[in-house]
Amino acid sequence: MKFARAVPGMILLLALAVTAAPSASQMIEGPDGPVEFVGLQEWTARELFDAIQELAPELPFHACAAVMERDLGFADAAAMSYRTTGSDEVYTVVVGVEDATRVRPRTIGSDTLILPEALESLKAFAGENPGLLSLAAQVLYVRGDADRTAEVAERTGVDAEAFAEVWSLLDRADRRRDDRLALELLARDSSWETREVAAFVLSNFADRDATWHALVLSLTDPQGRVAAMAAGVLRGLTVTGDSPSPVDWTPAEEPLQALFDGTNPWHFATTLQVLVATDIEPEFGRRLARERPDLLLAFAGAEHRGTRASAIAFLQAISGKDFGTDVEAWTAWIHGQPN
Repeated sequence: MKFARAVPGMILLLALAVTAAPSASQMIEGPDGPVEFVGLQEWTARELFDAIQELAPELPFHACAAVMERDLGFADAAAMSYRTTGSDEVYTVVVGVEDATRVRPRTIGSDTLILPEALESLKAFAGENPGLLSLAAQVLYVRGDADRTAEVAERTGVDAEAFAEVWSLLDRADRRRDDRLALELLARDSSWETREVAAFVLSNFADRDATWHALVLSLTDPQGRVAAMAAGVLRGLTVTGDSPSPVDWTPAEEPLQALFDGTNPWHFATTLQVLVATDIEPEFGRRLARERPDLLLAFAGAEHRGTRASAIAFLQAISGKDFGTDVEAWTAWIHGQPN
């Protein structure tokens, strides 16, 4: 593990330097293509790459996040791979969060609640068809459209009838009662399988701000499958042809602060995309950026276009300005905001 070093008398200067600019992304050539490291503080890209390769030479490099957390002392980490069309080259973006105080997963409940038949059926279906509910969450926009469902089924290699069964089970959720139950399950139930299904059921209630708040809170769930389901539902709800209604995000400030600090960086880009799609109130967005700028600016400064796009779109939405990819300008703007 790397440790910070400070020369006596230079601590204030170092602190100001950290405040003034985010850590720049670092790029090296990996075994399958470029590897970009985002958010590093004490580690250099070369040191980290070599350490991962030494510890787990048999693993594909995009599986490095577990090694970073388990063996190298990172508080949280993520690694996303992108394949270039028509090429075998893989572009990997690695996000590292070194400061443990910035990672604050939500506390899960300790209860075991009784599920109504509709949710129990969904839970059983999810167990029998691993991954299908997560995929369905991301393509909620085809729900109720047989032709588009068939197109997605062909593209993903999933039987269209399987999607139809998912939609049928989801339709059975009681719209007068199961929104409150799903929220309660996410808050209190100890079973990650139950919380995963509850997050999926909330896709029925996109017209309620509490749904969006609960899904964002679930992005900080310590069980990755629950967080992934919440992220899938959020993407599915914002990719629809119709823009979602504006959401008042102030009641979800605590989980949003945790995500901006670096909790579960796998889903930080999704968080930013959802906030923009639901018309986050600019002043609230400016407060998030001002109080927790590091990861946001690190994403904005990424070389990978897909990684930086969500951060820049968020900054544009809350500022009304367009500094493009000029991270120094965005940094100056954020630190020029009044407290």
